[in-house]
Amino acid sequence: MIVIDIPIGLPGGARACDLEARVLLGPRRSSIFPAPSRRLLDEREYAGQCSLQLWNILDKVREVDRLMSPALQRRVYEGHPETSFALLAGAPLRWKKKTALGAAERRALLAPHFGEIPRVPGAAMDDVLDAHALLWSAHRIAGGKAQVLGAPQRDRRGLRCHITG
Repeated sequence: MIVIDIPIGLPGGARACDLEARVLLGPRRSSIFPAPSRRLLDEREYAGQCSLQLWNILDKVREVDRLMSPALQRRVYEGHPETSFALLAGAPLRWKKKTALGAAERRALLAPHFGEIPRVPGAAMDDVLDAHALLWSAHRIAGGKAQVLGAPQRDRRGLRCHITG
């Protein structure tokens, strides 16, 4: 099983899972940005068509969209670290992840599940914490305890559009 922080399922309009995740995250809602349309995947130059945050991961979205199939979605899930943290906490987190308070808040939530989270050479600590949050979600998926955000929705290729945590 794999849980990735890349949109899977691109219906071309608003995804119910993104809207539900934004509500769940409250003050952290800006970390969920709208999934791109497949038309945007054809673009090769940035001209303000989307947020810079989305543009910076567009190559990864293209790659996942190209490789993904409904059958593969039995093993590959879309997750989002901030939704995982909010589900783990039972509420939106108070602090931004790149602050010392945000890192401490996230470490405290993960500690009962993973113990002390080590530093990883060459990796930013917020990325290490995000990876552990997705690992927590993977454990919940495997145990049948995951929460699925978003009403049932599929794109034209039959890919499910939801965030699992």
